[in-house]
Amino acid sequence: MSKPKLKSVVVAALIASIGTALVSAPVYAATIQEKVITTPGKTITPQEEALISSSGGKVLRHIAQARADIHNKDADAAQTELDQADKLLAIIRAALPTTSVKDRIWVAKEHLEYEDTQEVLPDLIPIYSSLNEMMDIMPAKAARAQLDEAREHLKAGDKANARKALEATDAALQYTEVDLRLSTTRHLVAQARADLGKKKLDEADKALQAAEDGVVLISEGVEQPLFAAKAALYQGLVDLEAGNSDLAKADLQNAIKLLTDAKQSPDAATRDAAGELLGETQQMLTDLQNGDSSVNTHFHRLFERAQAYSDRAVEYLATGWERYRADGQPFKSDLIEARLHLANAQIDLINGHEPDKARKELDAANGFLDKAVEAAGKQADDGSYKKQISDLQKTVKTLSGDPSGSELAQYTTLQRQLDNMIDVL
Repeated sequence: MSKPKLKSVVVAALIASIGTALVSAPVYAATIQEKVITTPGKTITPQEEALISSSGGKVLRHIAQARADIHNKDADAAQTELDQADKLLAIIRAALPTTSVKDRIWVAKEHLEYEDTQEVLPDLIPIYSSLNEMMDIMPAKAARAQLDEAREHLKAGDKANARKALEATDAALQYTEVDLRLSTTRHLVAQARADLGKKKLDEADKALQAAEDGVVLISEGVEQPLFAAKAALYQGLVDLEAGNSDLAKADLQNAIKLLTDAKQSPDAATRDAAGELLGETQQMLTDLQNGDSSVNTHFHRLFERAQAYSDRAVEYLATGWERYRADGQPFKSDLIEARLHLANAQIDLINGHEPDKARKELDAANGFLDKAVEAAGKQADDGSYKKQISDLQKTVKTLSGDPSGSELAQYTTLQRQLDNMIDVL
């Protein structure tokens, strides 16, 4: 069977979401060499976006070369390539706006292991500070709400619930990175290194093949109109809340232009999403020009819908690459489709606030899990896959019964479990 060609492949989707959440910043020169070192975390500028994009492409190249070395039975050369991939992945992580705050959350959770809750309260101060800084470049209200809960539990001396709230804070930030698949890629590279150290070349190659799936290639680059329109709408929301209505109008006009471009996309789902958002954005501009008192509330809703569509587009891109890699493996394909629908359900519920749409996606996920159970019976004799899928289905059915009562962490846990199953197939 002939494999489809990936045309004009120029960048990696590792930064699709982050790149579209940028605000203007001073310009400075940035270059990256083949021999790299880890740089400290900082606010992303457009120049750093290009730097990270370059890093993503180089990660893929080093992983591909490592796989070639493995096939040539040269484990040492493969380890050298993965050394460079690790450093490049560290650069990408260091540049993410969420890195600093997630590290501080980890410190607070560790302190809970051996310190009194009152002594952990000061750990929240730099976390609040980091979240406030992030509000200028990406949505962080959900994370702040979870952090507020953690603070109240700490004040009450409730360690268990404080830990859960801190984990939920971390999960809320992870959602802004869900399309990066960075943590999964780093884990798989580490697994491959460990396998190489044990001379398990086949296992290392399998881990790196899955890592390549994490670096989803985009043929049109990170400046896809739908992603860029989301960024323009978020900038408009920031400007409106700062009292700069003229700037907000300019942002809306920019979003309208980008959505008009997105309506010309060859992808039907992108065209449909852009068409819906375009009408709402044009109406929003009219309301703002007319001084409508409810414009702020409606603007929030518009941005949430744009974010939902944008995040769903990234999931389709990622899934499309994995479908290509899973061709001829029905069991793996069914799990990939189930995970896509779980991701869509999460997006519809958390971003779109549309539980009915989320329920449909959950039901679709269950349908693919049913197919996976049937395929598992043909592929494995020990029943382990059937048991894992059955457990997943119970949770999915519970969520489908009451989508509004579910939490973000439940979706991320399910997707992580599916990721783990897909990675080993």
